[in-house]
Order: sequence, then structure tokens, then C-alpha cells
Amino acid sequence: MGEAQLGRGTKRGVVMTTAAKASRLPYRHAWRWCLALIALTIVAFWPGYLSRIGGEKVTSHFHAITATAWMLLLAAQSWSIDRGERTRHRSVGLAIFALVPLFFVGGAGVEHSMAVATGSGQDPFYNIWGPSLGIYDLVASLGFVALTTMALRDRRRVARHAAWLLATPLLLIGPVLSRVYPRLIPGLIMHGPQDFGLFRWGIHLGGLTAIAIALWLWSRHRVDGGPWLAVVAINLVQLILFETLGFFPAWKIAFVTFGGIALGWHAIGAVAVAAAALWWGWQAGLVKHVQPTRAIV
Repeated sequence: MGEAQLGRGTKRGVVMTTAAKASRLPYRHAWRWCLALIALTIVAFWPGYLSRIGGEKVTSHFHAITATAWMLLLAAQSWSIDRGERTRHRSVGLAIFALVPLFFVGGAGVEHSMAVATGSGQDPFYNIWGPSLGIYDLVASLGFVALTTMALRDRRRVARHAAWLLATPLLLIGPVLSRVYPRLIPGLIMHGPQDFGLFRWGIHLGGLTAIAIALWLWSRHRVDGGPWLAVVAINLVQLILFETLGFFPAWKIAFVTFGGIALGWHAIGAVAVAAAALWWGWQAGLVKHVQPTRAIV
């Protein structure tokens, strides 16, 4: 065999090995679902936000931008690893250290806006649902930081690392579908303040859909499927607290008090909490406790 033939054979072997490895990667083509969720979000938030974007608050814009950036990061990471571009995957993945704190700040900003609206007593929707949405979103924001932190800790375990990250969109599906279902299901359409009580059913249907998706994914990836059960637990806690703690007078007082604190302090606190959590996750992931064959190299 000549050197040229040997070279071609070696190259083919490398290509075949790379393709074989790629075929064994979990959650292939997940980037398509990330982009699909972005499209669904546009549909969901068009009537109440995007169609009148010029009159919305800066906190809403910041939250929308950071949430979209996070979904695009997940899509880019999934796409790059599908193509075997591990160097790019690692480099782009470092954006997690900026996007997670920014996303958490965006969540705190929305919480602050809702708390202010609840405290004013002038908004009939937030008079009913402000405190409940406050605890619902707070659990989601804390859950998001927890999931991304665990993704950093398990970054050397491919399947679990991917599951932790891909579980984060299931915290967004509930709020998205809570705005889609009422437009599709007869009896849930809100025509005015007299129908605001129907809002709870959209929240529950959205959350239950997210739970169903997570359980389905867990059933297909049980070995490293802990993240899917974790996101099931987060969604359940959200729905339970939405209907319980959300109506406690003491929680409403605390929530309104939250709105009385300057937004800047909330932003500083959110950055500090997210940064501390990510730092812990990164340090914990330095421990070489997994087999080299399961590491991202």
C-alpha cells in the first residue's frame, strides 16, 4: 500500500470514527427544538408584548433579550457538538458565565416590576395574580441557576451535562404555553378583567406539559436522567406554591416590600448569587471523578 493510499485510509478512518462518536451523542439535533421554542415564544408573546413593544418597560425588554440569548446559546452548543466541533463548543460555552447572571438579573427585574404593580393596587390582573406569579417566577429563576450550576459541575459527563442544560427550556415552556393554551382552548379565553380568574388554568396546563415532556425524556435517558426529574420537581413546586403561598397575606407583604427596594440592589444581588453558584459548579467539576471516555475532550 502506498503512502497516498495509507493517508487516504487514515483520513477515512478518522472521519468514520468521528461520525461514529457523533452518532452516539445524546440529544442529537436538540438545537432544532431550541429554535422551535423561540418561534413559539414569538407567537405566545406577540399579542401582549411584541405587538406593543415600544410601550413596554425596560425590565421586560432585558428579560426577553437575555432569555432569547440563552436559547440561542443552547442551540449553538447543540449544533456545534453535533458537528463534532468540540473546540468551538467549549469556547462558546464560556458565555454561560455572562448569560446566566444576566438572565438572573432579567428575572429579578420582572419580579420587581410585578411587585411594584401589585403594590400600586391599580392593576386588576396583578391584584389577583401578582403574588402568585411572583413566587412562580422566583422558583423558576432559582431553578435556572441551579440547573446551569449542575451542568458546570457535570461538564465531564456528556449525557448528564447536556441534560442539565436542555432542562432549562422546560422552565420557559410553562410561561409560554400559558399564553398559547387560552387562545386555543374554548372556555379559557380572557376577554377582560372579568375573566382573569381563568389565567390559572393556562399556568397549570403549561406546567403540566413541561412535566410531561421531562418525564418522557427521562424514560428515554434513565441512566443520566436525573436532570429531567429535577426539572419535574421544580415545575411541581412552582405550581403548588402558585396556588398556596401565592395567596398568603404574609407573602404578599414580602413581595410588595421587595418592590420597594431599588432595582439596582436587586441586580447586584442577582449577579452575586449567580456568580457564586457558577463558581462552585466550575470548581466542583474540576474533580476528576469520571472515566476519561465520558469526558468532553
